[in-house]
Amino acid sequence: MSPPRFTPEQVAKSWRDALDVWDVRVQLSPPEPHVPFRPDADHANEPLAYIDLVKRQVFVHFELLHDMRAAGSLTAVLAHEIGHHARFPHTLGWDAELRVQEQKLIPGLKQSLTNLFYDLQVNEVVGRTHARELADVYRGFQRVHGIGDMSPMFFFYLAIYEELWGLMPGQLAPEILESEMEARFPGLRAEARMFAQTFYALPSPRLQFLYFCATFIRYLGKPEELTYSLPLGSDVSLPDVDDLDAAINGAARWDDALEEAKERGWMDNGTGNSSSGDALDTIHRVTHHLPGKGGGELRRALVGRHYKRLVDQHVLKLPSAPSKPEPYLRTTPEAWEYGDDPSAIDWTLTVISQGHLAAVAPLRRELEADLPPPSELGVPSVEIYLDTSGSMPNPESQLNAMTLAAQVLSASAIRKKATVKGIIYSDGEPEVSPWMYDEDTARDFLFGYLGGGTRYPFEKLESLSRERPDALRVIISDSDFLANVAEGDSMRLLVESVRRSRALVAFLALPDDKRAREVLAPVLAERRFRLVVVTWLSDFGPAAANLSRALLEN
Repeated sequence: MSPPRFTPEQVAKSWRDALDVWDVRVQLSPPEPHVPFRPDADHANEPLAYIDLVKRQVFVHFELLHDMRAAGSLTAVLAHEIGHHARFPHTLGWDAELRVQEQKLIPGLKQSLTNLFYDLQVNEVVGRTHARELADVYRGFQRVHGIGDMSPMFFFYLAIYEELWGLMPGQLAPEILESEMEARFPGLRAEARMFAQTFYALPSPRLQFLYFCATFIRYLGKPEELTYSLPLGSDVSLPDVDDLDAAINGAARWDDALEEAKERGWMDNGTGNSSSGDALDTIHRVTHHLPGKGGGELRRALVGRHYKRLVDQHVLKLPSAPSKPEPYLRTTPEAWEYGDDPSAIDWTLTVISQGHLAAVAPLRRELEADLPPPSELGVPSVEIYLDTSGSMPNPESQLNAMTLAAQVLSASAIRKKATVKGIIYSDGEPEVSPWMYDEDTARDFLFGYLGGGTRYPFEKLESLSRERPDALRVIISDSDFLANVAEGDSMRLLVESVRRSRALVAFLALPDDKRAREVLAPVLAERRFRLVVVTWLSDFGPAAANLSRALLEN
């Protein structure tokens, strides 16, 4: 076995020297060797260094650093990583703000530029004492990856460091590409010099980022196709849902910086207005390119918070219970047998009851749903039938007034300790939730969207009315419901369901109620049926709030 290229003593000394660059003490473990994510892959494509914030551990790809012929740059590399942790970005909330703004400044951007922005800030500080070592890392990166397909953005980026560190042109940005890049982007060298002189002298990080985006956009090509890699890139953790949510709803903090950027001539008056654009569109832009987000879970969570704010505008927020009720109960214990699910074993009960035989005779107990208790103070259980046909937009992409109305009704009921069942339907089999008594669960279910035509599930309405008589039922739809109820046996099923309900409300988007009263005449004679017509979709939220007060107030 070959001797290690970096001794523990060398690594420890480099770590101490790197901390001294920033004059900080951080709660991070000293560097450990990077373990390849994929042992069979080209190690040149693995990160050179990064920080695992979960483990509070710094990792360095020592082998790659050696192959780049930059072994003497270990202190500079470690100082670079500490710089990200200590100052740039320092918090993921700040990173989230930048990600929101860059999508407004450069719509459709496929890969965020924030890591590159932070590297410019970090390397200016580290380069004051370790410019040569950092330059060796960037030259080594080109040695390992080649320069044949170097992007104009990376060439310009390297040219900035040549100006910043007083290097001759060609010492970082490949000299062989100089004439080609200058022909494609006249004045590139002069712009790199101006950037190095201007960027670091700007008085605020917000102005720095606006100037950075306004300058780099020239070299991006098609933003929606941009992908890039840096020798010290991809080493900043991604913001979470709390960070992004706060950033999306705190864009006004950028107004002064945007106005100053426009006065300086970096962007026109139609660019980057923090108050412009739909919040759902901003959420889509910010999240569509983020990796590893579980098929849109991050986006769905952000959309959920947006709708919750809209709901809270209409529904009084009551004090929450100390804890959520337990949705499941354990069944009677039975003997566990080989082949059963090991997770069903109740070890606490087994040890108490079986004693020394616990290991050989474990007991299992399944979980069964704990049906919620009846509502407090006579507030009825509520069934919400939500039309999610193609006549209304997907609520995750555009504001869906009917979805908002369903969520207002749901939140109103749950905050009064009522239980809610959601039924979303289109032209196929409807999706039916269990009885819900948690607002977040109900909100998530009511984001469901089926699209297509409309066929109201009268058979499901009738069967559910038998399962839970005396529930309050609300149908949220438009003129399609009138067409559906006039077909076949639908009216009979509707009338029977009304008679088994505490009340059944048809909550419909219609220009007026004339046709509705003609079509629904047989059921309008029932004392438990109510027709509520909403003329404008924008009124659905307030109307739902008024309806919930009328139905649920004692």
